Amino acid sequence: MKQKQIGFEFEIDSPWGMRLTCNKMKHDLNLPGLKTQVDMTVETPAKCNGEIVTPVWPFAKGLTNLKRIFKWFDKKGIVTDDSCGFHVNISFKNTALNWMIDPTNLILCFNEEKWLKVCKRHGNSYTDCYIDELIVRKPRRNFANEDKALSWIENKIEESVEERFHTINFNHIETENPYIEYRCLGGVGYHLRFNLMAKAIVEMARNMDRALPNAKGTSFKTVKVRECFLPRMASFVPH
Repeated sequence: MKQKQIGFEFEIDSPWGMRLTCNKMKHDLNLPGLKTQVDMTVETPAKCNGEIVTPVWPFAKGLTNLKRIFKWFDKKGIVTDDSCGFHVNISFKNTALNWMIDPTNLILCFNEEKWLKVCKRHGNSYTDCYIDELIVRKPRRNFANEDKALSWIENKIEESVEERFHTINFNHIETENPYIEYRCLGGVGYHLRFNLMAKAIVEMARNMDRALPNAKGTSFKTVKVRECFLPRMASFVPH
């Protein structure tokens, strides 16, 4: 797996205001660079809703810090409910590789449906599922071969990648500091599920490699295209 960097966005409720929460985290965990962000989509019944954003860390260090942060959340009475998202920002350390990512491969090689289901985020208006838009919300399309199916899929994905509120957000990929934002995680008590969140994050990182030119490990994309868009397997939708 190629070297990557990672950062996180935590939608939470805190017993204190977001600025004080952020300062406490910096002090207790010795994590400089944390920032607060107003987030009107968080609607827990507790006192102070908002978002904490981390700086960018090397991938392994990021996972270590994530575990420490989740433990701190649990100890300090932080609340996460079904209005709370947990966003994962990943980039290649080699900036040029980020600009070569193929959005179609990144989407089709990733099992977005699985992680939406695990986190009970399916149907959330801030985490639209690309595959749902392709096969559930449109009339059934069958193609004579994979090339024709992929051509249609690529056109549809190109129309929607500029929209931020999908499981994968591409809005930052053409900037000077490019990265991919995965938005499918979160939900009730996500900070109490470190092992599961870490498993998803490792899968996201591996998926970045699959989206590079001449990448290997793209069989899940082939399965999706054949079983969702070719007539002989029209009845199966992968999840």
